[in-house]
Amino acid sequence: MKIVTWNLRCLWSGDGINAFLHRAGMIYEKIDKEKPELIAFQEVVAESLAFLRKIFPEYIFFGQMRSENYDGEGLCIAIRKDAFDFLGGETFWLSPTPYIAGTRFKKQSNCPRICVYTLVRHKTTGQCFRIYNIHLDHESDEARQFGLQCVIKYMEQQAEKQEACDVLLGDFNAEPESGVMQMQNERKEWIEVTTSITETFHGFGKVHNCKIDYIFLSRAFKQKIVSECTWTDCHEGIYLSDHYPVCIELEL
Repeated sequence: MKIVTWNLRCLWSGDGINAFLHRAGMIYEKIDKEKPELIAFQEVVAESLAFLRKIFPEYIFFGQMRSENYDGEGLCIAIRKDAFDFLGGETFWLSPTPYIAGTRFKKQSNCPRICVYTLVRHKTTGQCFRIYNIHLDHESDEARQFGLQCVIKYMEQQAEKQEACDVLLGDFNAEPESGVMQMQNERKEWIEVTTSITETFHGFGKVHNCKIDYIFLSRAFKQKIVSECTWTDCHEGIYLSDHYPVCIELEL
């Protein structure tokens, strides 16, 4: 079973040959080839989400845009229908008022931040997974820590309800030595399973050795990891995104 976190990048006019229009074919071919069971997308906008839904009818797409008006940029989790039953999910804002749309912390950028949560059940094994897709603040490490604390509190509440494998993944906007990652690595319940990966953000080939995308699993599932890698596809200067998608493979 493959699980992927993928910062898709918004649609920006200044991206030149790496504009979404030029990357779209590569995105289709990569997903069609790898066939991951779960994909956590960040920087999703209405146009890219409509494209994904059209070309991948075999997936359920569950997510939310993050603004006060529920538009703009957001997060989405793609769930392959032949692999999982979708049992439920919700979105909450990383703020003191998580169920008021568009809210954020005072020491934060102007961008609201959200967590998209889903509960799924593997059709073959019956194993349940709780998926938490996040994209933390890009300016303030303090806001990133506050945001992650919101997510951890929510994860602990969900864990009290039933046994399942927790998967926390996304764009943390923080390198491994940062305060927010040190805080997360101190947690005993979950463990990072992408430690061998040293580079995820590359700015379309312009940045090197910058890791800000991660996947964490419930500690008991560490031994089930078969592999972890980044998708570094590049064709004539065109990449899948300005981040390398991060993929882990589990043996259930």
